[in-house]
Amino acid sequence: KPEDIDAIMQACRGPCQQAGMVPTKANIYSAYLSQVKAHVHVVLAFSPVGAAFRTRLRMFPSLVNCCTIDWFAEWPAEALYSVGKQQIMLQDLQLPNLEACLSLFKVVH
Repeated sequence: KPEDIDAIMQACRGPCQQAGMVPTKANIYSAYLSQVKAHVHVVLAFSPVGAAFRTRLRMFPSLVNCCTIDWFAEWPAEALYSVGKQQIMLQDLQLPNLEACLSLFKVVH
């Protein structure tokens, strides 16, 4: 959209000049792309269960070679309860049946 391009041009004109570049449209866009490349983060979430995960890894080996993989195990019910209780207490919610609501955090999350 033209308004997005104008916003990018305005935001990146200063950094372009600070880098000693003439603020042409191409240089400003180049400065913008370098900022995006420096700050973009992508989070992918895959279930490791089944053949689909294995197939994706074979099709895209950079998922293993160029990424950080965090394996998350299932949370214990007591931990889910504790986090739910802490969050409800932070919000100072006055629930009629607090214990029943907190017990749901053990099952639904």
